[in-house]
Amino acid sequence: MNIIVLDLNPLYDVKNNEQYKRKYYSKLMPLAHKYVELLPWGDKITSESLKFFSPIVIWTKFASSKYKQDILYAAFRDYFLAWLELMDEAIVETNAVNILSNREAQHQYLLWRATKDPGHRILARLLGETLAEDVAIVVEIVFDDPEVACDNLLEVL
Repeated sequence: MNIIVLDLNPLYDVKNNEQYKRKYYSKLMPLAHKYVELLPWGDKITSESLKFFSPIVIWTKFASSKYKQDILYAAFRDYFLAWLELMDEAIVETNAVNILSNREAQHQYLLWRATKDPGHRILARLLGETLAEDVAIVVEIVFDDPEVACDNLLEVL
């Protein structure tokens, strides 16, 4: 069983920030429409987790097959090219208020990833609880103190 999450994660909750959604995702929606039937929605996602995904997220599960892997590779390639295009169009933010807002949004995302990893349950089902806990130990080392780790990472950014 393949479990896939492919996304261009938003900095802000696109449900509550229509301007941000229009700016970054209006041109990307054809990607979502292109793959929605080929890689159908995988399962439920908590509302807390959902706010960290974009409108073009691919969240799917499928049995391994060359056909599905080819579709997934094409989706990955399309998403990567879209990301490169976004990077080419990016403009350096100079407004101090916006910079602080962006840092806080990134901090919230990193904190969520460090403390509420939605992949743990999946790993436990696939690998067993012992191996999933081993992965959790690695995460704990990397994110020894999630607040400090996130702050340190943001200082580098």
